[in-house]
Amino acid sequence: MAKNKKKRMSQAPIALVYFSTMVVFIIIFGAIAIALMNRMMLEPERSSSTVSVESKDPTEENNQTFLYMVKNDKNRLDSVMVARFMPADGKIMLVPLSPYTTSSADGNGQTLDQVFQSGGASETVSAVSEVLGIGIDKYMSMGEQCFENLCDNIGSITYEVIENMYYIDDDSDDIINYAKGDKISLQGSQIRMFMTYPKYKNGYSQNVSVAGDLMKSLINSGFKLQTTRDNLDSIYSNLLEESADKNFTQSDFDETQEFYYYIMDNYDNPADMLIPTGMWSENGYRFTIDGTFKAQIKSILKIKQ
Repeated sequence: MAKNKKKRMSQAPIALVYFSTMVVFIIIFGAIAIALMNRMMLEPERSSSTVSVESKDPTEENNQTFLYMVKNDKNRLDSVMVARFMPADGKIMLVPLSPYTTSSADGNGQTLDQVFQSGGASETVSAVSEVLGIGIDKYMSMGEQCFENLCDNIGSITYEVIENMYYIDDDSDDIINYAKGDKISLQGSQIRMFMTYPKYKNGYSQNVSVAGDLMKSLINSGFKLQTTRDNLDSIYSNLLEESADKNFTQSDFDETQEFYYYIMDNYDNPADMLIPTGMWSENGYRFTIDGTFKAQIKSILKIKQ
């Protein structure tokens, strides 16, 4: 009897070792299991066929100034538009310019149209930068068909005619015949026609405000459409392929694409416009921007230079 008790007592340290080892193993295994469960619960499920792209909110460092020029078949400027892309503010500010805007502060220099004919798109960029007192980051020159295709790819707009309009185009024999108050749906070709109509009562100053109104409406309506979002990449790809002269590339668009989506997701009616102030000549074929506007545009567009 005493021997058996002694034997059981001698086995106690061995049992204690096994018990301690088992406890340590349970603790380690439990910690690993808990860590794995937490990781599975906290990490979002990822589709095997979808690459997750981390998005970031834009800042003022992402602001850019673009210049778009539309030329006709005679290589003369139909329209000039500065667009300030301000994604952090949810804004696309448009500054329409007349092709008859002079490139010097005293009004004696060439018009933008004359600069374009003699020096092309790059010289026009320099002239616009000089007359507005701002830098231009990217520019693009496009023909009539390219512009019309761009508008059609974004969508159509409803427009109320501001005055009675009648005109027969000598080159195409197209007839413009609308009454004041008519509400019509405009496609790309009609948008360009209203922008370039040569018989407005207020002269070419009216072309400037009409161009701003039309492009503002096109952007604001287009940005609400799911088709614009779905096809944004192809819209820009087609524009880059069809445009005549530019310093804007596909990689430039790729870098800013997420910010276009950011505006679409977070803001309604991001496009607004700023009409230049200044003086028209007596014959209505020259416009000189005043110094007050040059100071105003820098403040509104948040340009620090």
